[in-house]
Amino acid sequence: MRTKLFAVLALVSILLAACGQATPQVVEKTVVQTQVVEVTPTPGPNPEAVIQGVEPNAEITFWTFWLSPTFDDYIKSTIARFNEVYPGVKVNWEDHQATFQDDLRNAFAAGNAPDVINLSISEGWVSDYATQGLLLPLDDVVSKSVTGQYFPNLWDQQLVDGKHYQFPWYQGINVDLVNKQFLDQAGVKVEDFPKTVQELPALCQTIKAKTGTLCDIRLTTNDLLAQMTYEGGVNVISDDGTKFTFDSPEAVAWLQMYVDMVKAGTVDKTVLVTDQDRVGLDLFTSGKAAFYATGPNLIREVRTNNPGLYGYLDVVPAPVGKSGVVGKGLMAISVKKDATYPNASIALAAFFTDPQSMLEFSKIVSVYPSTPASYDDPFFSATPVAIEDSAKPYARDAVSKLADIVPTVPHKADVNQYVLDAVQQALFNGVDPQKALSDAVAKANALLP
Repeated sequence: MRTKLFAVLALVSILLAACGQATPQVVEKTVVQTQVVEVTPTPGPNPEAVIQGVEPNAEITFWTFWLSPTFDDYIKSTIARFNEVYPGVKVNWEDHQATFQDDLRNAFAAGNAPDVINLSISEGWVSDYATQGLLLPLDDVVSKSVTGQYFPNLWDQQLVDGKHYQFPWYQGINVDLVNKQFLDQAGVKVEDFPKTVQELPALCQTIKAKTGTLCDIRLTTNDLLAQMTYEGGVNVISDDGTKFTFDSPEAVAWLQMYVDMVKAGTVDKTVLVTDQDRVGLDLFTSGKAAFYATGPNLIREVRTNNPGLYGYLDVVPAPVGKSGVVGKGLMAISVKKDATYPNASIALAAFFTDPQSMLEFSKIVSVYPSTPASYDDPFFSATPVAIEDSAKPYARDAVSKLADIVPTVPHKADVNQYVLDAVQQALFNGVDPQKALSDAVAKANALLP
């Protein structure tokens, strides 16, 4: 289900990925688009010039995730506007797609990682790379006048040891897209779609019994601790940080819910544990799934790739887990810790996430700004016409309530791998959920001082 509680946004498909999210065609490997934009600077002060000390003649590299070719014009024009504000900075833009994380890990290992990086909050990438010491902490280098542009709840997400490592970028509204053909066959009204995560197993059972279709639900394999926190109300680590606690009764009940769905044969097992959110997205877009957790912007891709399905779509609020919180943010932009030109890199990250840049992005796709000032534009008060714009009137309120309720997790990448192994053992190899999680907790605790 998840690209979404968390992704859900993974933009999503026309963008993402988790997540959220993409291009209008399926690709098997990363597509890289490189752009170098240089323009003649406009003289005089500019209100978007909020970062001081930008290095003269700096050359920086910017990686985005699943934005080309759909948003080439937007990215290029924003870089051109950036060059007017910060003359002399050369920006090399690359868009990486299906193999983004592999490409980034390899680049860090080779010592040539990009200076400015589009990372997924919903998939936990920011805290993952920050925990590894690969990202630049921003607290001492970015003024409060800049950080004050963002919703506080978004600026304060993905903290690691109390430090900030990301400029919040575009956000999504957590929804489920539903294919009314399947719901009608199953005798389920759109207004009766589950309001809580715990109601999903019964819906999946009904859909399979009446239509023979499996549910298109995905675990957030890159950040399972977050998913069990939101969905199961699990406290994953003790308040003092001295021991992991994700083998509690709440955690076992959360995992047991998915084990029972696998045993009942009501979920697509391939989608359930894939680390590629495109798999579930493509299944829904091809008309082979009853619902998909994401953001309303996916509808634009459905209309492009499968026009016949568009008339059968509807949007419902995403079911809420036991935490009572719908989800966290979607996308962010971070800076490499050892960037050669740190001020220029910070300036680019701040520029792409400022009120004007995010407003312009929102006007071409159903994503939502992290900056309150963007919502003052009449664009957000206009009555929606298309179904994909249905969340626009309440977007500001929804975005302002997104929250990262997962505490800082030491050795996060290693711990998440222990949890993923445990989950897969319970789902597919018959291991008791309590034993699987307790074994993972023991391994995780061994990493602590």
